[in-house]
Amino acid sequence: MNAIQSINVVDGMLLFADKCLKSLRFCSGRQHPRGQTTVEFALIVLPFFAILFAIIDYAQIYFYQNSLQNAMRETARFTTAGRIIQAYNSDGTPAYETNNGVAMPKAINGPSGEASRYTCSRWWFMSNCIIAIPVTNIVITSASTLPGAPPVTSTNSVGRLTLLAGYTVTTNASSSTVTTNTVPAVPGPGNANDYVQIQAHYTINTITPGIGYLSGYDHGGWNAYDVSVSSIVKNEPALLNFLHPATNSGDTLP
Repeated sequence: MNAIQSINVVDGMLLFADKCLKSLRFCSGRQHPRGQTTVEFALIVLPFFAILFAIIDYAQIYFYQNSLQNAMRETARFTTAGRIIQAYNSDGTPAYETNNGVAMPKAINGPSGEASRYTCSRWWFMSNCIIAIPVTNIVITSASTLPGAPPVTSTNSVGRLTLLAGYTVTTNASSSTVTTNTVPAVPGPGNANDYVQIQAHYTINTITPGIGYLSGYDHGGWNAYDVSVSSIVKNEPALLNFLHPATNSGDTLP
């Protein structure tokens, strides 16, 4: 009987020892996946942050694009109506002046005296844009055209229109010959019934490398993206403010 009990005790000890050895082997084997997890994290973290930064960049681009578009719409309404930014007297009353025998609002002072409609339009863009955009980034050009004749434009690789020229008609008094001439676009908001183009751009420093190459501009770097807006509109019929000079010698052009 004692021999049988001894055998059972020995068998129990062997069974217990075998379980312990299996447990130790299992525990020692669980140390290996730690290196595998590190490798997997390294492989996942790069595309994860690339996507995250791209989302941040595109959200930033959309925000600036929307801000520029809002300022462009307001400037188009301001410019085509022949408006200027009116100056005020020291007592707070609106300032007026006589131009060609007509009393009209006096414009604010620009770099070389009274601001032209070109300068007023660019300042109006800046006042309606939440971005501190440089004034040289806002370009306004105009071209005269004939009724029913669209202006001459060009389109770049990203579908952006540029106003190139318009048309005028000259009549030879001696031969009564009517000639249609192409007139290049000039800086300034133009006169009544002229086509006007308003262009503005702003450079954003992005986080995602290479995103600047999608802007369609001379981005100037791998992480510089140019947000741009452009619109071609037509001036309204002549108003009093069209008597104010469209440009003057003090207008600085980019």
